[in-house]
Amino acid sequence: MQSTSNRSNSNNTVFLGVDVGSGSARAALITSEGRLLAIHSTPFSTSRPAPDYFEQSSEEIWTSICTSVKAALASSKVDPSQVRGIGFDATCSLVAYTSGTPETARPVSISPSSNFEDHSRNIIMWCDHRAKEQAIRITETQHEILKNIGGTMSLEMELPKTLWLKDNMSKEQWQSIGRLFDLPDFLTWKATGDYLPSRCSVVCKWCYKAGPEVGANKSSDDGDKAIHQGWPVEFLQQIGLGDIADDDFQKLCGVGNSGGKQVHFAGEHIGGLSEQAAKELGLVPGTAVGGAVIDAYAGAIGTLGAKLNGRQATVDEASKRISSICGTSSCYLVMSDRPIFVPGVWGPFHGVMLPDMWVAEGGQSSTGQLIDHLTKSHPAYNEALEKAKALSGSLQKEVSVYEYLNQHLESLAQKQSLPDIAFLTKRLHMTPDHHGNRSPFADETMRGLISGLDLNSNYTIDGLAALYLATVQALALGTRQILDALRKAGYVIETICISGGLSMNRVFVKVLADIMQMPVVLPGSGGDAAVVVGAAVCGAVAYESQQRGPEANMQGMLWDAMTRLTEALDIIEPIHNPELQRFYENKFRIVEKMQQDQRVYNEIMAS
Repeated sequence: MQSTSNRSNSNNTVFLGVDVGSGSARAALITSEGRLLAIHSTPFSTSRPAPDYFEQSSEEIWTSICTSVKAALASSKVDPSQVRGIGFDATCSLVAYTSGTPETARPVSISPSSNFEDHSRNIIMWCDHRAKEQAIRITETQHEILKNIGGTMSLEMELPKTLWLKDNMSKEQWQSIGRLFDLPDFLTWKATGDYLPSRCSVVCKWCYKAGPEVGANKSSDDGDKAIHQGWPVEFLQQIGLGDIADDDFQKLCGVGNSGGKQVHFAGEHIGGLSEQAAKELGLVPGTAVGGAVIDAYAGAIGTLGAKLNGRQATVDEASKRISSICGTSSCYLVMSDRPIFVPGVWGPFHGVMLPDMWVAEGGQSSTGQLIDHLTKSHPAYNEALEKAKALSGSLQKEVSVYEYLNQHLESLAQKQSLPDIAFLTKRLHMTPDHHGNRSPFADETMRGLISGLDLNSNYTIDGLAALYLATVQALALGTRQILDALRKAGYVIETICISGGLSMNRVFVKVLADIMQMPVVLPGSGGDAAVVVGAAVCGAVAYESQQRGPEANMQGMLWDAMTRLTEALDIIEPIHNPELQRFYENKFRIVEKMQQDQRVYNEIMAS
């Protein structure tokens, strides 16, 4: 467990953010001015019963959330009555439950290794790739709705996972599922006791249709509404989930097309904290709960509106910024006031962050995870770890193995009289597709390639440092491919707003700025805290929209909170050096050539 606290709070209005990442649940408390009071993290486990299978427990995650919230309250000395609004974010993982209330419903196993009998494992993680066949089948329909996810159904989305469950469970097991949630919406259900899904989750991960075209040139009768906003009945029938459509989609988050329930904007007040949830979290019943968001979108909320040098940005200025959330995986979110379609990029999605804006979402399936994998599997890793510990002792502060490697890279460059550490990988090249390519190729079959290995690379710290740097460069070059595709389609991108764990790695940020030749903005809350602070901003919106009443107009409310409560810490400018730019341009050409060669290799082996 990790906890950080600033001085005690005398402000009577505090907002709570809850962030569920890939391996931990965090809670953060901020004041009405945006000052971070406390943050606490509690880990939870992941089961990997087979290659590409990642399974978790919703009960363990909720327990971790409760632990983190109580610890944040205690360390900040905030009274529960001061918490006026709560915002939730989480990974886009699939949660299976029976029907019922949070007190009566029970988890349903998604784990074939237990013959679907281990109900403690009821979450298929976002990075789980078991539904490859189902994703291909859905893509082969060439349904028009696929245009909104770049033309290809990703096996990381919820519909392929749902179809996989139906294909692999017995009829009785499948029918035992009463509700399937995207994890953020599961959290608001646990918090309020009602099915109140977010527009962010159902539009981005479930192919729920929502957009400003509703009512534009159509009558407003229910039939038109069902066609232009809501679940795509004909599509679900075509891919083999017609039984869900027949039940008015009640299995999917509890919201159908027949009216009554609705999906909610980010942070929109959806209800009060239930008695049971309040008891478990150590909070006050009735506390305002906001519409949840996917974790990447919380990162965007925590960074895109940040004040630069004390000046608030406009929405138009923010549309020229791209949010880069770099953790286990990476997501790149950019806004526009019109729909811009980009092959291989998810979206455009309307109203999934700001109510009146479209969002496109590019991504890399493995970033921090890839760096960890290649670094920790290297024979010299343990030696580097020991040197980092020794350096920690001499400096009397904790030095991570990556901070040590960053320093070692500087030493190597000096010894070789190189003007920049980048040139240490002149003959070492890599593609970043070890877990497939999410964007811009939307090809999960792609794999990582490394060129330039030698015996030194395999055994020494020098070799480990070079491989680590080559991995960072490959990820940044993959980011360039995504941004090039976005800009070619019509997006104007001038600034990167970064958050997530990798934003605290100075070499990663420097390489990204130099390769992209644009400034990288670091969030004032601290890179690793920006996502959970974004969730707390949604908590502020929940409180404000509660005060305005059920008919509150959400236009502008989230943006106002983003600009009021977030601020930039620093701006990392790129080095405008012709030699360095030419070096990275050549490496970019090599990455693209290696990817092309891999396609040729696959064709040869398939012949």
